[in-house]
Amino acid sequence: MKKEMHKKLNKKGFELVWSTIVIIILALVLLIAIIFFFTRTSGSFIDNIKSYFSYSNVDIAVQGCNVLSSSWNDYSFCCEKKTIKYYESGEKKQGEFSCGELSNQSFVNNQINFIDCKEKC
Repeated sequence: MKKEMHKKLNKKGFELVWSTIVIIILALVLLIAIIFFFTRTSGSFIDNIKSYFSYSNVDIAVQGCNVLSSSWNDYSFCCEKKTIKYYESGEKKQGEFSCGELSNQSFVNNQINFIDCKEKC
């Protein structure tokens, strides 16, 4: 009777060890996959994170305006104003611009796709 009980306990212990090893291996594979993902996409990922901690939001606004222009959202591109924080001559400035107005600003450097905004608003 004792031997049977001892064998059952050993089986349960053996199964517990194997399930723990499998879980550890799966966790390591997942960790490697996450590290690989973030190192491969680190350029855009890090740029997006930095944009939340810097004063200027010009790059985010330019990306948003280019999305609006490529999807031909004329009204949103030409009429909706966004608060833009930027530097001009080393000073922090802030203004309300639509994408059409923003495309004419010197601090944007012609990075916004063009949509003719005459008589849209």
